[in-house]
Amino acid sequence: MKKNQNETEFDINDHEKKIYSQNGEDGIIEFIFSQIDTTNKFSVEFGVGNGFECNTIYLLEKKYWKGLMMDYGSDQNIQWKGVMKKAWYNRKLGLIGSIRKDLAFLKKIISRTKRSRRFHTDIKSEKVTAENIQNLFQKYNVPKNFDLLSIDIDYNDYWVWKSITDYSPRVVVIEYNSSIPPTESKVVPYDPEAKWDGTNYFGASLLALKNLGLTKGYTLVGCDNAGVNAFFCKSELLDGIKIKDIKDLYRPPKYGEIVNGVHIGHPPQNTKKMLEI
Repeated sequence: MKKNQNETEFDINDHEKKIYSQNGEDGIIEFIFSQIDTTNKFSVEFGVGNGFECNTIYLLEKKYWKGLMMDYGSDQNIQWKGVMKKAWYNRKLGLIGSIRKDLAFLKKIISRTKRSRRFHTDIKSEKVTAENIQNLFQKYNVPKNFDLLSIDIDYNDYWVWKSITDYSPRVVVIEYNSSIPPTESKVVPYDPEAKWDGTNYFGASLLALKNLGLTKGYTLVGCDNAGVNAFFCKSELLDGIKIKDIKDLYRPPKYGEIVNGVHIGHPPQNTKKMLEI
């Protein structure tokens, strides 16, 4: 990527905005495409849950994009188990706190129901692996070149992205393990049957993903302030745009347990078992 004196600063965090995304991803994605433009407005996202709070639903529901959504736990029984689990958790907050939380959550469910009546969310129930991802793309007629890919399957994200070789999205959003500092390149060993155990033993560090992106022709352009997702653009699209160093793009976890006033992310596990690559 050629640099020049007329480079413009590229700071995605100034544009975070939550509409239907979990954090501020909606605004970040909107900003990125305002800088590099769109082509076919086609998106692919897997790990969407029930589809009401993810990275592409706003584009599909409000911006007339087309795309593919996949999740292995997208059926209604699993969704309602999540609702009941949330209600059970809220009971620990005491009577007043529980009522407030339950009412807020109920309001959210009602809003989701109204949205589902207006917009049919077509989520394909598929278990995504490194071995089958390209076959799934072919099965659902994903274009070879499309605008946005979002990956969030909680464990094998790195390996699945690595295995996508015949398809070329302009922008990739992928979950990273922000519990690992940006100076370390680590990833969990690939296991198609593995599931996230709720600890910080999952996925890959930001540096590992950055290096993988470079081999695939992508540049890391930033991370959301929650320390959840990393954003990559095709390097060829960034001419004239100044990108910061990884140490400045990295964001630590803003979730999980707070120790000495600082979030530490998910409960610690032995990340020494992760591969150094």
